[in-house]
Amino acid sequence: MNMMIFGIHGKAPTMHDIYTHNAAAWLGTHVKLYRYEDIVSHLKDLNSQESEVYFARLLQDCGIAVPDDWRERVIIGSDKAQSSTSRDNLDVDDSRLPDVLPDAQKKLVDYAVPGLRALLGYA
Repeated sequence: MNMMIFGIHGKAPTMHDIYTHNAAAWLGTHVKLYRYEDIVSHLKDLNSQESEVYFARLLQDCGIAVPDDWRERVIIGSDKAQSSTSRDNLDVDDSRLPDVLPDAQKKLVDYAVPGLRALLGYA
């Protein structure tokens, strides 16, 4: 996890570089921020009116007309079996991947990219 925060010299960018150019630099424009946890929460309750409104807004913000079969498409698109980055499909010791970022790594993120967690709504 620390290599994801600090990068690997000459091989992988730092979290600061990734989030500067792919998240923070876009905020304050007309871009909408969608948090992963919020998407997952609405996926778990896909048949609710709240989720319908949420995904309709997400698609509209992406310039996509909401199709009649939007739920089916969301289910297919969120299928972990189709994802090469889903933790279920990784060939690693899963016990090393926490469900929640540990406090030590939260502090390291705050050190490496001060203000990022607050900017993205995590602090």
